[in-house]
Amino acid sequence: MASILRSSKFGRYFAGLARSIVFNSARGDVAGTFIQRSECLSTGLTKSLTTQAVPSHSHNDSNLDRSLRRLDQDVRRIGRITRRELEDVLEELRHAKSATSTQSLLIIRCCGNLVPEASPEVRTQLVEEIWKTLENIGVPMDVSHYNALLRVYLENEHSFSPAEFLANLEHKGIEPNRVTYQRLISRYCQQGDIEGATRILEFMREKQLPVNENVFNALIMGHSQADDTESASGIIGVMQQAGLEPSADTYTALLCGYAKKGDIDAITKTLEQCDAKDIQLLDRDYMDIIYSLAVNDHLEHVDKLIDRMRQSAGYNQDAVNLILRLVNCGHEDLGYKILLTMPRPSRSGGELGLVGSFFIRQLVNANRPVEKIISICQKLEEENLNPRAIFIAAESSLQSGNIDQACALLHVMKEKNLPLRQHYFWPLLASHRNDRDIVLDIVSRMCTQFNVIVGGETLRDYVIPSLEKTSSDEIIWDLRNAGITIAAAASALVHYRLNMNLIAEAARIATRYRAYYSASLLRRPLVQAYNHTKDRDSFVAILRQIHDSVDRAVLADEDSAVVVPERTEIVGNFILDIANVGQNRVAQIEAILQGLVEQGLCLSNSSAERLQEKLGEELTSQISNLLGKLTSGELVPTTLTRPSALPPVAVDEEHLLKTKKMLEERGEPTRGIKKQLFLLYCRNKDLEKVEQIMKELEADNFVFTGGMYALLSELYAHHDKLEEVWTTIKKLKENEPDFPMDSMKIIKIVTLLVKNDRVQDAVKFLSEQSGDRKLEDRSFQYSTLCWRLLNSLAEQGKQDDLKQVFDALVKYEYIEPNNVLLGPLIKVHLVRDDLTGAVEQFEWCCQKYRATPWKNELACRMIQAEDAVSLQKLTDLSTQVHGEVNSLYDLVFAFVECGRIRQARKILETPGLRSRPQRLNSACERYQQEGKLAPLEGLVEATRDMSHIDRSDIYYHLLLSYCKSEDPDKALGLWTRMQEEDVQPSDQFLSTLGTFLKSKGKEVPFVIPEVVLATEVRKGRGEGHEAEASGATLTATQNFRQALRRNDLDDALIHKHTVESTANESLSVGDLSALVQGLVKADRCGEASKVVLGMMEKGIYPAFRVLRFLMNRLAIAGDIDTLTAIGNLLTPEKKKRVSFDNRFCHANVVAGKAVEYMKTLTEEIENVKDSDLESLAEKFPRGGAIAILENHPELLSDYEQMALKYAARGIKAPINVLWMDLFVKGQDAEAKKLWDEHLAGSSRIMFQHILQEAQEKRDENIARKLIALLQGTAVSEGVRGNAYSCLLDVLVNTEKYDDALVALEEAVKDVCLENMNRATLLRLQIGLQNQGKTFPFEVPPKNAKSSSSSSSDDEQSTIENKQ
Repeated sequence: MASILRSSKFGRYFAGLARSIVFNSARGDVAGTFIQRSECLSTGLTKSLTTQAVPSHSHNDSNLDRSLRRLDQDVRRIGRITRRELEDVLEELRHAKSATSTQSLLIIRCCGNLVPEASPEVRTQLVEEIWKTLENIGVPMDVSHYNALLRVYLENEHSFSPAEFLANLEHKGIEPNRVTYQRLISRYCQQGDIEGATRILEFMREKQLPVNENVFNALIMGHSQADDTESASGIIGVMQQAGLEPSADTYTALLCGYAKKGDIDAITKTLEQCDAKDIQLLDRDYMDIIYSLAVNDHLEHVDKLIDRMRQSAGYNQDAVNLILRLVNCGHEDLGYKILLTMPRPSRSGGELGLVGSFFIRQLVNANRPVEKIISICQKLEEENLNPRAIFIAAESSLQSGNIDQACALLHVMKEKNLPLRQHYFWPLLASHRNDRDIVLDIVSRMCTQFNVIVGGETLRDYVIPSLEKTSSDEIIWDLRNAGITIAAAASALVHYRLNMNLIAEAARIATRYRAYYSASLLRRPLVQAYNHTKDRDSFVAILRQIHDSVDRAVLADEDSAVVVPERTEIVGNFILDIANVGQNRVAQIEAILQGLVEQGLCLSNSSAERLQEKLGEELTSQISNLLGKLTSGELVPTTLTRPSALPPVAVDEEHLLKTKKMLEERGEPTRGIKKQLFLLYCRNKDLEKVEQIMKELEADNFVFTGGMYALLSELYAHHDKLEEVWTTIKKLKENEPDFPMDSMKIIKIVTLLVKNDRVQDAVKFLSEQSGDRKLEDRSFQYSTLCWRLLNSLAEQGKQDDLKQVFDALVKYEYIEPNNVLLGPLIKVHLVRDDLTGAVEQFEWCCQKYRATPWKNELACRMIQAEDAVSLQKLTDLSTQVHGEVNSLYDLVFAFVECGRIRQARKILETPGLRSRPQRLNSACERYQQEGKLAPLEGLVEATRDMSHIDRSDIYYHLLLSYCKSEDPDKALGLWTRMQEEDVQPSDQFLSTLGTFLKSKGKEVPFVIPEVVLATEVRKGRGEGHEAEASGATLTATQNFRQALRRNDLDDALIHKHTVESTANESLSVGDLSALVQGLVKADRCGEASKVVLGMMEKGIYPAFRVLRFLMNRLAIAGDIDTLTAIGNLLTPEKKKRVSFDNRFCHANVVAGKAVEYMKTLTEEIENVKDSDLESLAEKFPRGGAIAILENHPELLSDYEQMALKYAARGIKAPINVLWMDLFVKGQDAEAKKLWDEHLAGSSRIMFQHILQEAQEKRDENIARKLIALLQGTAVSEGVRGNAYSCLLDVLVNTEKYDDALVALEEAVKDVCLENMNRATLLRLQIGLQNQGKTFPFEVPPKNAKSSSSSSSDDEQSTIENKQ
């Protein structure tokens, strides 16, 4: 071959092409070069992305643009991109399902040497995945895409056949160009196949295609690969004959050839020639030569080339790329040597930066020997180049999930006395979350090898989820064996179960295992679980354990709060959280408070007061009484089944009476016992016994104390005996004039005076009993008494009396005014219909106490009275207390609740009013939960045409309300209205509406979408921009929804975890359904299944459409285990709705377990009781059975035996399926036998599979045979209409319009046109008209069909699975 190249003929060939030579003046053109180097794509990327138009229809396209720009920035900044970034682009491409030709070209080009951290094999695999994705989504591919693919193949040294590549281009109808042939030459030369390269050159000559320097460079490489360096150097002379001067690239190619052989003399000589000719090799050229020396084991010559590098601009970037490639090839020592040549970076403060972090990570990711990693880290630390080297190595190893490697590096950290934290192990646990044994092994290593305390967060989020398939007790035992204390395991497991809303199981664990149950950690999940289940007993049981475990806080494994709140304060906080529930909260709070009383728990006065204030007008006497007991301090916690301290012994009446009798028999004094009985009877409010014991005491000349008289006066007040009260008080004053009566008794006596219209005496009594009083000592029970006193006067409309009493209570410091105690001052005016007085009083409250009692009720009254002046005044006053935005939104809701939409709209149009989507959403959720349609309809109207307000949630909650009220007409009207107002409905909205309409037998006038997210993209972008513009911080829920709208599933999963860990936030069923559907569409069915199972275990079910979508994918994948887990959580009714049994059957078929599944079906019919036959008939997988017969004809005999057993018990579906299979396979005799024996007299016959086969095969004979068979049977006219429609459809599709018309004329003798397929009739009509013929019938209008189709859900599910 060398002789051919040196011959004059070959020289003339190149000389003849000289006029066609393309000169490459730029070093950066790598389109045709074979040298594996990282070239910056920034110019191409920037130019392409800035000149192309961004498609307006796709939010995902813009995401792709941003990702490509991000890659461009990385290339500009550091000269490379990461594998993860490229994989993210691939994911976005799959989600977008569209890309421009330019975008796709750029993505392909990024899969070569721009990813030096990845091995060539990995990069090739990645580009092939990208190529396959581009083909699947239909991106138009031209020759430039194939050339880019060739370039990546060359850079990755991928083995492929140039001949097959050309054949593929020819098959696709794509004409190769000059670049294509040049790169194919490079491929032949990579293999050292000069003959193959010559064939391409001859072909180029025939086509008169020009050549450039890259062809000669490739030939140099080819000769070098063939160990013919003489011919390689001869190419330079040929170039000169062709009129081309060799460039630095040419000499680099030749030098790499010499390096392959380790010929350092030739390298030195060639470099001297370059110096003489003033040809400057760049640093990266030398790096290519060094790489060639390294991979061919000639490391002894590397130093001479390192010394020649000038470390010019961009040196560090090129050096990093070389080091990464060297590590991949196992030459990390040389990589370290190159690393030391790199100028050390410095920080802004002048300090030297860390060296080699990327190098350490690459060593870990390339799975180099641990000993080598540790050795290099020690060198970096000893030379003070990177003091954190071993930490970086351990971090990278933990993130990669390599257990042995990570543990080895962590042991080094431990030996160096570096701290080891539990969160270091989280990536390792997450990587192996599906393998419980490995997870437990990691936990055990944490405890035993590294002495790391495994805290609750690690157990809850990373360990227990991997063990959840076992029982709670087994989980605790497994964790104990792994080194976790039972207390820590139980505490974490209770938290985990509560997050799953399994409150009963959590209560069982908490009551069984003694542990510290942290109030702060369990507060949100416990309240959330209660709101979901309404399980009061379990809620109270867990609250009791939290209450009792406060003393164990210091013994807990985790750091707890420095100051542990009082038990009564802890209990109060939980009750206040429950009070935030909008619907039926009064009844729930009352039940819980009763449970607390039964447990003997107490509330703090401050908690009770806050609860009273939160309830406001909803406060009832029952709740008030319960709060009085809980704050009295007299309750004692009941004894639990676990060992605990004995409760204090109470002295009861029986004991005292026995003692009294015994003393009397002995003749000893009994006045002390009688006094105790007196006090006991007073506390028990037993007036009759009190008066009896008083007589006995008086007979004994007993002297009553002031305290006894005070108790007696309270008792008389309790029994409404006013005269006796005054008599007792007089005796008290006579005996002890200065006796200080406590405030509780005073208020009770005052209440009795007021009740008997003796207000002046009440005020006087208050003044007489005044003294030094500490308001902070007032109990909730006392505050409740004061509110009842004031409220009784307000309800009677006694304004003056109320003012006198209120003023006296304040003046003499009996009360400290707040919203609750000020409420009666407003209420008394409203009872008297004195709105003006109420406003004046409200203003007084605002100015004097900065309180706004009864604000909402006042606003509604003013709106109804159309008192704009007062309403404005009310709002101004509220603004002073609560701020303008909150006050205006309160006013909007008041207007909406009163039906005043126009006024509400005006407020929302206020310039500068910041959007508060959370307030709107909360109001919508409250209205929807309470079934209030009018306010929701009002909000829709009030927000019309307001672009700054996201109305989708309002529409969606209104739709849910219509669905709840079973009103399909209004629900459909809502969709029409959205079109009129140019509001784009979300996929979630359309899905919900479509499902609802179908359930009500209504026609769905749109295609029910499968993708939940696409139509909400524009809305999501708007929300994000608004939030950014306003500076508002999005909630975790909003961030979750934004991530879904961006199709960023990883981000959505992160925000989902955040929402679940945040108090007062939760994701709706729609949100979770959208996440599941996105995961399924992204082929992440494992994660989707985990989300669904987590929902279902909490009693929440995703949208059935989404659940069917997931189950279809699982069935197609043959994932029996996951389907079984889902099936265990579905009721029979829900299984029917999602055609579970069909999908489960299909999964067994795909998994190759059709025989076992049929055996199960046979066992079921053999063992079924007569009472269960109906349910067994419903669950038989009709569609799945079709799949068995289609895919396993060898099972026909077994299936027939099974079907006959079902038929013998009256279940015809299996026989029906067998008959369909025989019918479509043309086994007429066998099919007729089954028909005659089992189906002929049936009124319901399945034959959708037959119709489908006829339509797919366009076989009119199948349809005609079916029609003939159905004649004279008991099936309905609508069913026969389906068969005729199938025949017409086949004839129309084969353009046999005349035959179709004849068939229709025969059909109408048997069935009416309304029972024929309308679309088929229209196609027949159009076909005849196109032939100039007349269609002699009138096509019925839509919705005229009177009978149902024969197809069943079961059969349809099989069709879905096939798709």
